Amino acid sequence: MSEDLDCLFQPKRVAVVGASTKPTNLGHMVVRNLLEGNFPGVVYPINPKHESIGGVPAFPSVAETPAVPDLAIICIPAKGVLDVVEQCAKLGTKGLIILTAGFRETGPEGRAVEDQIVETARANGMRILGPNCLGLQVPGLSLNASFAAHMPGAGHVAFISQSGALTAGAIEWAIGKGIGFSKIVSLGNAADVDLAAVLDYLADDEDTHSAVVYAESISDPQAFTSAAARFSAKKPIIAYKAGRFAASAKAAVSHTGAMAGADSVYDAAFERVGVTRVLRISDLYHAIELLDAGRVARQPSLAIVTNAGGPGVMSADALIARKGKLADLSQGTLDALNEVLPAAWSHSNPIDVLGDAPAARYQAAIKAAVADSNVDAVLVILTPQSMTDILGSADAVIEAAKTTDKPILGVWMGGGDTNEEAIARLDAAGVPAYEFPENAVDAFMDIVASHRGPLPSVSVTPADGFEPDRGRARELIASVPEEGVLSELAGKELFDAYGISVALSRLAATADEAVALADEFGYPVVIKIASPDITHKTDVGGVVIDVNSAEEVREVFARVVASAREKRPDAAIDGVTVQPMIPAGGQELILGSRQDPSFGAIIMVAAGGTSAEILGDSAIQLAPVDSDMALSMLKSLRIWPILEGYRGRPGADLDQLTTIIERFSRLVCEHPEITEIEINPVLASSPRGAIAIDARAVVDRDALANPPAPYSHLGIAVGQAPQA
Repeated sequence: MSEDLDCLFQPKRVAVVGASTKPTNLGHMVVRNLLEGNFPGVVYPINPKHESIGGVPAFPSVAETPAVPDLAIICIPAKGVLDVVEQCAKLGTKGLIILTAGFRETGPEGRAVEDQIVETARANGMRILGPNCLGLQVPGLSLNASFAAHMPGAGHVAFISQSGALTAGAIEWAIGKGIGFSKIVSLGNAADVDLAAVLDYLADDEDTHSAVVYAESISDPQAFTSAAARFSAKKPIIAYKAGRFAASAKAAVSHTGAMAGADSVYDAAFERVGVTRVLRISDLYHAIELLDAGRVARQPSLAIVTNAGGPGVMSADALIARKGKLADLSQGTLDALNEVLPAAWSHSNPIDVLGDAPAARYQAAIKAAVADSNVDAVLVILTPQSMTDILGSADAVIEAAKTTDKPILGVWMGGGDTNEEAIARLDAAGVPAYEFPENAVDAFMDIVASHRGPLPSVSVTPADGFEPDRGRARELIASVPEEGVLSELAGKELFDAYGISVALSRLAATADEAVALADEFGYPVVIKIASPDITHKTDVGGVVIDVNSAEEVREVFARVVASAREKRPDAAIDGVTVQPMIPAGGQELILGSRQDPSFGAIIMVAAGGTSAEILGDSAIQLAPVDSDMALSMLKSLRIWPILEGYRGRPGADLDQLTTIIERFSRLVCEHPEITEIEINPVLASSPRGAIAIDARAVVDRDALANPPAPYSHLGIAVGQAPQA
């Protein structure tokens, strides 16, 4: 357990710096919350002008409290916070919650003060939550160390948020629904204690059985992925990530840069470490309702009990769209249902108990469904028809739920006081009730997805024993010109050094040199414009395939050079490259990598061709990627049937293709100075098997001159780098 956060979550003595007698004062609110919440520890209001706050003796400073506080909650203006932190450091206080705003969010001066505070705290073994946060709550300990107006009851779901306002809203919503939490944490600026630190702590917290997260950014990707993977191996995590469509900070110079947007990288990162992502804040709340019920479904087989056919079909549609499954009812279950339902019932799943169903019919149908081993959960739908017993049916569902540990979800459609009373009864009994079928199905599938168990670890080093020629690779990368773009020739040589099957090419500065190379390779050949400034050669007419004679080589040389100069007069032209023609056939792929600002190096595999960016058929993973993960990425593509072999046509050489992806990943992992690199295309099937045809790489010359720590550019923490 990360016991250094006990000072925040399990304090026995709490000082509130900036306590006041004014009801609207931040410090007064915190003292009131601690006292009215019946915190069993000692509260020390700190205010030099008052003898007592809220009937509790006050003290002029932290240094003058009768005993050392475990936790100090700081509510004074930003300019005085550093002095208080220094006092706490001298005293030996280990936990700080800084509610005050006015730090990094205000600009460079505020950032400088925040950095000083963190430096002081770390030098003295202190932990800080905030600044600029709502605080935290531990309902099970009656600890309301926040300025939220209320505190919900104790439960087993942890709520962690980078938004204080959202946290306050979630607290009020949870109280209204009767939902409890184990911990509620508002991170604020997360200057010290961040999402990773909280997840790492809660992974070992016996009171926390699951976590829901509202995130806006990830500051330390390796810490986050390590903590999230450790947590999700034991308990579910469901997260909402805001800012899905933020503009990229850097213009893309390759297909990879254009197709692997920031939000898709978050998708990949969350999936990699077992975090289930939801795309609507309402989905996060709906998941909380089901998590609070404490019932686990690990398989997506759902039985639907309904008194109306339409909502049952809607539920089935929503379930199948989410890759769930309508449970196959056993013959025994069908026989049991025949005994308790009218002859006109649906005789299948969804189980339509008909519009005139009394409460007892609902209860009997649910009991029969949950007894079926093929059923993992039951969704109960009620529409208010003239003969419907709304409250009695809710009570019947509650009674049926008592007979099983399987999740029971309710959908009470309609409105009015009676319906609201029914929903309140269901919520109070631990049966989450939703307004629409899709809400319930989404919550169910999100919870199923979140129970994944331990995730496989991935090594940088492939299992095939191949060792790259690292010395040759370093020389090639060091040859990068001033503009930082490796030539196609050097890029291909780099791939070859890492054991990637590649169609090697050579540079011809003149037409005569091009003819000599073509004669040496044998016809037909491919001729491409050679320029460090032209990324997409086809855009300038710079690629010609199937060149079959010396005369044609001369004509093509003149044509592509002239076209490039006309369309890109600013570009430096080195001549052309000549390479053997690889016979046509098979699927083109793009294999690329770039360094994401949040999660470091990512690996992308995508369907290639001129329409690659339009189609957007891609798969993304954080580096490193091994052969098993590479195969999973390929299987996720829409073109997978073609790669596998479609309608009698041969598929790709999948073994060689996954080897290329794995070795490409190794190249990316071992060279942090490469900020963007791409093979476009990889010909997935040809007489030579999978082969790289074209190459491009962008090198950070500063990182080349001042190498960062090995693997520090990865979002996944891995071991030491191999020696050359």
